[in-house]
Amino acid sequence: MSLAITGLGMVSTLGHDVVSGCAALRCGMARPSPLELQVVSSGDTPGVEPVMGHPLRGLSDGFVGLGLYALLVQEAIRDLVVYSGLASDDGGAWESTALFLCISAARAPEQEGPELLLQEWLAPLVVRRTRLPIRTNAQKVFPYGNVAVLAAMAEASKAIAAGQFERVLIVGVDSLTSDLGVLEALAMRRRLKTAEHPVGFMPGEAAAAVLVEHEAVARRRGARIEARVEALRVSGTPEAGAPVEGSPPMMRLVGAVEGTLAQATRVGDVYGDLNGEESRAMEWGTALARLREGPVLAEARTHWPAVSLGDTGAASGAISVAAATRSFVRKYARGNEILVWSRSDSGAVASGLLVRPRE
Repeated sequence: MSLAITGLGMVSTLGHDVVSGCAALRCGMARPSPLELQVVSSGDTPGVEPVMGHPLRGLSDGFVGLGLYALLVQEAIRDLVVYSGLASDDGGAWESTALFLCISAARAPEQEGPELLLQEWLAPLVVRRTRLPIRTNAQKVFPYGNVAVLAAMAEASKAIAAGQFERVLIVGVDSLTSDLGVLEALAMRRRLKTAEHPVGFMPGEAAAAVLVEHEAVARRRGARIEARVEALRVSGTPEAGAPVEGSPPMMRLVGAVEGTLAQATRVGDVYGDLNGEESRAMEWGTALARLREGPVLAEARTHWPAVSLGDTGAASGAISVAAATRSFVRKYARGNEILVWSRSDSGAVASGLLVRPRE
């Protein structure tokens, strides 16, 4: 079923609210800064130099683990409450709302314990801090990395269609900048962008929230509908089923995007998950050679939020959805349909279509 987007929230290095953050994304702004990890450099002055990333200086300083993630989610939800106009003390609305939190799986063995802690305690802690009256049985965590937000939207569509909830608050949160052990592991696998390895990614840190609900319910309560989500396709997550054995990631991406584009007329913009890594660029390039054959995607502009924010992991899908939605609101979208796609480190892929709302 079609989902109506009625609220957005975001906290990132480009701004602590979704309006300024998306405006800065459109301008191509970036605010990288040095991280704690230093690597060898053999340039004009051999020695060591810090890895550059996109940490939330001034907000996340001193926070790690569960406390850090709860802080970022709380800030994103606070922004969404203001943006949507759905008051946090509106008990009737929030009691019929579910909370889907999107995080990444452990990126290193030493991160497995903290990840389990996030899965168990993050949702209750967020509900307590935000004081939203969301029921315990309406809270769920999606530990699927970059595809988690689109996977959560697909689950939300089923739950809302079945009458389980009236709306779902989806929040993606991740930090690749705060754990030195994870940074070291990523550097050892040659995944980080450094002077010696320019085709890696820059670690990011962000949280973004999207409120989705049944379009009829949204119109009945007079909500501002800013986009509709349709044609969601997810492959490779436990809920979506394992991908076909031996199927290369680029073909899984082609399959997901083709399924989404089958319901599209003409896509004007694409928001995707390229992060500077050569493997992802090759996957998208290979997929594009096939997808460009039809007229639906022939003239679409491409947007890569990681250029400005670094790789934001599980928050990346929500950031793309927020940026695409704001392009409808501010009327700089190229057409009435926008493709959003994500790809996780596990090989899972997801895509969806954002459609300009009906008047």
